Amino acid sequence: MRCWILSGWLLFTLVSARAAGAPGPRLVFAHYMVCFATYGETVDAYKREINEAQAAGIDGFALNIGAWDDIQSYYKKRVALMYDAAEQLGTGFKLFFSVDFGEPTNVVQMVKAYGNRAASLRHNGEIVLSAYGWNDVPSKGWPGMDWTHAIIGKLEQDGLPIFFIPYFFSDPVRELPSYASGASILLKYGSLLDGIFWWGAAGLPPELVQSNDNYRRAARDAGKLFMASVAPAYWGHKQPGLGRRYYEFDGGEGMVLQWLALITNRPDWIEINTWNDFNESTYVAPVEDAGAYFAELKTPQRSPHAGYLELSKRYIQWFKTGTEPAIDRDELFYFYRPHPKDAVATDTNDFPVGWRTGDVQDTLHLTAYLIAPAELQIVSGTNSAFRALPAGMSHVRVPFVAGSQHFTLRRATYTVLTAEGPAISSKIVNYNFFPVSGFARSSNARPAAPERVQVSGQSN
Repeated sequence: MRCWILSGWLLFTLVSARAAGAPGPRLVFAHYMVCFATYGETVDAYKREINEAQAAGIDGFALNIGAWDDIQSYYKKRVALMYDAAEQLGTGFKLFFSVDFGEPTNVVQMVKAYGNRAASLRHNGEIVLSAYGWNDVPSKGWPGMDWTHAIIGKLEQDGLPIFFIPYFFSDPVRELPSYASGASILLKYGSLLDGIFWWGAAGLPPELVQSNDNYRRAARDAGKLFMASVAPAYWGHKQPGLGRRYYEFDGGEGMVLQWLALITNRPDWIEINTWNDFNESTYVAPVEDAGAYFAELKTPQRSPHAGYLELSKRYIQWFKTGTEPAIDRDELFYFYRPHPKDAVATDTNDFPVGWRTGDVQDTLHLTAYLIAPAELQIVSGTNSAFRALPAGMSHVRVPFVAGSQHFTLRRATYTVLTAEGPAISSKIVNYNFFPVSGFARSSNARPAAPERVQVSGQSN
């Protein structure tokens, strides 16, 4: 069987009609849920998000589109505003569609409306188009869409060449796929695909690393472009039927592990999963309170995730350039849940977090980047701990206690920086496994005296 697969694979590679072509520069995107207008429905609000993303090194948004009709007309309205924002800024920020609905005619209309806009991402002159599923999966009884004829064929007949790089489900469906899963998709749909994307979030970080690499190798062997994924956290808040599953990412450690693997393995592109999916905890958007813009996001409160985005900046730069950025000033990142793992919600209608994967503990996770050795003091509730940290990067884990959370970095006789995160409460109304994140950094590269500190990620 193995020899037969390899022979068929070689034949497929030789006759594939849609070659990926030269990979070009390495790019980093973020998956954007258009159903959430993070700061509201205005051009200025979208400009704010684009500026935040570009400041971190993100090249564009993959716009997740769940409908393109007059019933859910906000998709059309928000896409128009997003495109206007990107083009008015004129900073080179790019947009492409990630199709998440099943009407081919509407997909064609959508791409025809925006494919030739200046902000649309092109690769080798072709309009980039992605998708989340909507391929046929016989074992599930899913018919999928006729991408070849009803969508891409029609678009290309109208003079709109398409570079198609979707996330397609394997059969059987696997959230953590093997090399064989990726190879089977490329073999089945090879003439349709210019590249392949792997959507990964629901898994422990080492599992996400392995699945990314499985797909990368399958894409390489097929001569296709590969877009990997990286995720900060995962909690299936809206999945009571699956036990509201939670995966332990160990704060910044899980994201750093993923970034370092991607830097080593060098996929062509990366898509951060996600910019603003506030229902699965995968967001890196630095909004302090998503519930201020969407009432349905008030319970439970979506914790600030600015720390995940800021942590990613150095790794995005490293991935693109191939050179590790120097640590030119002190930085401290913190991550933790807002309540103990065994706290019981008083709202009896709230579902508990029953499916927990990984070593879920009541832990403060801190990641430091230091220009020189320093001492870190961690005050968690009534407990205080000290850690001597070397120059360079360090991960620190300390048990947390309910109450205020305060962090101080000292060197010799002066305070380098301080940060205070939201309080941890053992008395809760609703379960909340959205991790808190934040950061602080010194304002000067080589401090000689106590200095003013910039702090982000605090909540009132």
